[in-house]
Amino acid sequence: MEIKPPAVTIVWACRQSVDAYVAAGQGAEVPRPRCPGCVRWMIFWSGYWRFTRAQAGRCWVKRARCTSCRVSHALLPSFALVRRLDEVRVVGRALTGVVRGRGMRPLARELEVPHETLRGWRRRYRTRSPTLASGFAALAVALGGVGPELSGEPERAGLEALGASWWQARRRFGEVVPGVFEFASLVSGGELLGTTTSPPWAGLGRAALMPPVPVEP
Repeated sequence: MEIKPPAVTIVWACRQSVDAYVAAGQGAEVPRPRCPGCVRWMIFWSGYWRFTRAQAGRCWVKRARCTSCRVSHALLPSFALVRRLDEVRVVGRALTGVVRGRGMRPLARELEVPHETLRGWRRRYRTRSPTLASGFAALAVALGGVGPELSGEPERAGLEALGASWWQARRRFGEVVPGVFEFASLVSGGELLGTTTSPPWAGLGRAALMPPVPVEP
C-alpha cells in the first residue's frame, strides 16, 4: 500500500503587513513552494479562511498540492502561527514582556488582547521553552555560529536561543530573513506555541528550515 507523506503547514516569509495581506483576500500573492516530500514544484489548490484579530477580521490561507504525492499543504504567512488569532509579533512582545517581569494584566491591556489569551500563551511557552531553547541553539550552530551561552531559566533561555539563531541567519542570508518572531514562525512551521514535541526546524525528520526547500516567486 502506498504511504503518502504527511500534510504539513509550510510557512513562507511574507513581506506585506498583516492588514495589507488580509485586505488582498484570495488575491494575496503567495510564492509557489516545492513539495516537502518529493521536492517537486506544487500547484495552488484552493485554500481556506481563518480568523485573525486584525482589523479586517479574517485572512485567506492558500493551499498547494503536489501532483506527484497528491498531498496538499497549507501555506501560512510568517506573521501568523498555527491555531492562533494574533500576529506572531504580538505574541513575541507578550512573551518578551512576561520574561522581563512585566505584569500580565497591564501587558494584555497594552497589546489589546484578552488577559486569558496572554496567560495561555505564557503557559504554552513555559511548557515548550526547553525544547525551543535546545532547538534554536542547535540551529544557531547549524547556521555557522557557536553554541550560545543561555540562561538557566528555560523561558529566558528560549528567547536567548531564538535571538542567537536569528542573528546567525541574518549574518548568513542577509535581510531576506524576516524579523525575529516571524523567523521563529518560519523555522518552527508555525508551531512556536504548538503542542508538538519536535524541536523547531526539524522539518520532515531532517535538518531544514521551513519551508524546507526554496520557493518560486
